Formats: sequence, C-alpha cells, structure tokens
Amino acid sequence: MPSLKILLALGTLSHGEVLRALGLKKGAFKFAHGALHALPDGKIFTNSYHCSRYNTNTGRLTEKMLDDIFAVRPE
Repeated sequence: MPSLKILLALGTLSHGEVLRALGLKKGAFKFAHGALHALPDGKIFTNSYHCSRYNTNTGRLTEKMLDDIFAVRPE
C-alpha cells in the first residue's frame, strides 16, 4: 500500500499487534483513544477504543469520538 499514511488500531489488543507486526516493542507507544504516534517510517499510528457493543452502550466510545478519529488529516 504505497499511499498508506495512517494506521488505525481499534482497541488495545489491536494496538499491541500492530506494533508487533511493525517490529516495535509493545511499550513503544502507549494506547490512548485519539493518540497520534509518529512511526519511524513517517506514517501516523492512531488508536481508538474498539467499537464493541459494550464500549458504545456504556458511552466509553461515542459516535462523535469515533467520527473525530476519522477527521484526522496527515500533513
């Protein structure tokens, strides 16, 4: 994917697996909803709470919060 600029992890498990797949240590970047991390290759890595029924029903993840994740525009 030569034009890929942003990677999105939905949840902490996904966050850790993306880091592992990239050969980075699990603690290289801390998971936080909406956090933006600059990867060594220049791509942006961002996180969101997983859009599970539990997270949406409890309000941990709202529709606006998820919309805001997709509003990020790389420079």
